[in-house]
Amino acid sequence: MTIENVTQRPAGGSDPARVYDYFIGGDSGLEADRSAGAWIRLQAPDLLAAMQENRFFLSRAVRWLSRQGVDQFIDIGSGFPVPPNTHEIALSMSPSGSVVYCDVDPQVGRRTRALIAGTKGADFVLGDIRDPEELVAQPAIQKLIRSGRPVACVLAAVLHFVPEDGDPERITAVLREALPQGSYLVVSHIAGDIPWAERNNEETLRRAFEDMYPRTRAQVTEFFGHFEMVAPGVVPAAQWHPAEGNSGEKPDLAIYAGVGRKV
Repeated sequence: MTIENVTQRPAGGSDPARVYDYFIGGDSGLEADRSAGAWIRLQAPDLLAAMQENRFFLSRAVRWLSRQGVDQFIDIGSGFPVPPNTHEIALSMSPSGSVVYCDVDPQVGRRTRALIAGTKGADFVLGDIRDPEELVAQPAIQKLIRSGRPVACVLAAVLHFVPEDGDPERITAVLREALPQGSYLVVSHIAGDIPWAERNNEETLRRAFEDMYPRTRAQVTEFFGHFEMVAPGVVPAAQWHPAEGNSGEKPDLAIYAGVGRKV
């Protein structure tokens, strides 16, 4: 890749999910996605860091939930698989558990199904978060919900792709209502009220956010409705149950994370 490819925004053809995959070390992107990702890496390094921090949060949240006895997970907007994936963590801690991935992208489906082929307890369904009623009606998801046991519904870095007219509050309300008592909602979301460091080019961020809708801490908290928030609540992702040996005192990247329980 030449410097010309990354000093200006690449031409069309990139996809947010595949650019995110590039950010977190995946290999599913096309040349246009790698060019877009490299361009953002140079001009908005904290956006890349925020996406990586989101992945770290997801892994910690799945481990924490597994330690609470949760062994059923619905990972919505799962994106291209990059280890450690939700099923790899959850099923290693509870081999009799179940993980259902859901994404709107058929390419994600093909890659995920190939990865989980032969893995007991792992499944994938094609579905759109913008139609939550149809999503929760999928037989594989209904099987988990109807068990009556707690289910963790994971919405990691997906709601910030839903515009206000897509009604993300209604989407999360439908999902919360469908979950059995004792279930959990896991959310991470690009922040709209944490300032970006000066090293991040404002124009680059503006263009990156053409496909994203940052929201405030209060807005992200509203997605949990009446769920009881797990301490420390909605916080910058690095502060949510930081890994052992990590104080969580990294500079606040503009991504929130939280977990709530249905009581």
